[in-house]
Amino acid sequence: MQSLWLYLYFPSLQLDTLLEQMRGQGVEERAYVVVDQQANRVCQLNAFAYSAGIRLGMGLASAALLHRDLQVIAYQDDVTQGRLEDIANSLYLITSDICFFKPHGLLLRVHHMLGLYGGLKAYWQVLKNQLAEQHVHYHYATGYSPLAAEMLARVGKNCVSDDQSWLHKQVLNCVLEDCQLDNNVTNKLSRVGIKTVADLLAISLHDLAQRFDNNLATYIGRLTASLAHPMVFYHPPEYFSRYLELLYEIENTQFLLNPLQQLFRTLETFLRTRDLITHAVQLRFYQRDHPPLECQIGSQQGEYKMAVWLSLSRLKLESLQLNSPIYALNLSTNNTQVRSPERPDFFTGKQGTVSRLKLLSLLQAKLGEQALYQPRLVDDFRPELAVQAAKLAKQGNITMPLYALRPSFLLPQPCPLQKKVRLIHGPERLNTGWWDHHPVIRDYFIARTPQGQWWWVFKSPEQHWYLHGIFS
Repeated sequence: MQSLWLYLYFPSLQLDTLLEQMRGQGVEERAYVVVDQQANRVCQLNAFAYSAGIRLGMGLASAALLHRDLQVIAYQDDVTQGRLEDIANSLYLITSDICFFKPHGLLLRVHHMLGLYGGLKAYWQVLKNQLAEQHVHYHYATGYSPLAAEMLARVGKNCVSDDQSWLHKQVLNCVLEDCQLDNNVTNKLSRVGIKTVADLLAISLHDLAQRFDNNLATYIGRLTASLAHPMVFYHPPEYFSRYLELLYEIENTQFLLNPLQQLFRTLETFLRTRDLITHAVQLRFYQRDHPPLECQIGSQQGEYKMAVWLSLSRLKLESLQLNSPIYALNLSTNNTQVRSPERPDFFTGKQGTVSRLKLLSLLQAKLGEQALYQPRLVDDFRPELAVQAAKLAKQGNITMPLYALRPSFLLPQPCPLQKKVRLIHGPERLNTGWWDHHPVIRDYFIARTPQGQWWWVFKSPEQHWYLHGIFS
């Protein structure tokens, strides 16, 4: 099987990531550029900036003269690498062998996957559909070697083919400036009349090795696939953590929903790939001139879907108080478990649209985790003191083992029994409470009324009858 590689080149990955936060808010009508501060050169730009005459490699001063309202963003390598990892994690659903080619590309080993998809055309169609969900600009090309695929993608060939002879001709037509060679080497080759890759490959490696160092010979060997290219393939991380720099500082918490949606979409892909859910996510809001603000959002039943986490975040943000504007976000989770879908009984009737656990999650996000309580049994035989309110347990685990027959509805205070009933079960004597000066001596019975109701009644030592509870 002949080797075939596919290179994906993302020329404006940081800019695409930032503009995705404000999609639909008029960013298409503004000129944005990303500037490499060390070289003071434009390295990324959007279509509006290109229409204004700004080009890659242009100095910042020249670019600013072409557009008076130019929006300038400093290049950050960690944003680009984080976004590349998100894309690689998404593509891992389709293809297994992915390698990072810094600074802006992903290399995919294709020939091992063609048998699974039934050919290169079908494989590329599935891959293209997955890339469409990322909302990023990219160029692509196949090649018989990693360096050949990279070169054709960088020049914008946008071709997917397994014809080795055709791909070889495309590589030969490339100029030396398209190769990833040192500028000194390129200048030396140009002085002796070598302008294209075809001119370079026409010279024997022996002659090149005498006039240049071994790096050039190694590059040619890897370009022509006569030498193996060392690869370190991508393996998805075990835990999720993503950092997102905002396009501009945000003071209103409701404006954080757009960047949060981008982070939760990445989280959904991460969890869906591994068939996992999480019960809690941690959000960190980086504030200007203040320590980061941290909050946790929980889901009692566990979730992986972006829409659910976004709705919980919307409720949480309503009560969040900011000390200063937010310039970056971080989303992380390490509390994951294997997803087990709910399997309702076949004979279960129509249920509400919100389950009990989902309702608890909504209430916690809206009111806070300390606002919800659950009943808890305590070691006291007196019915009115046997149940107390306690903080809601983790994941809503409400367990109340009842070993005695007790009614579901207990009256706040026992009331005199006014109706004739028939005693069915009892007596159950309670003689307790002497230690706190509230003694109780009662004989409890389960009784039935003529209408078929089941009551919990008791008789006092004075032979007075009282109603204390009603069975459901």
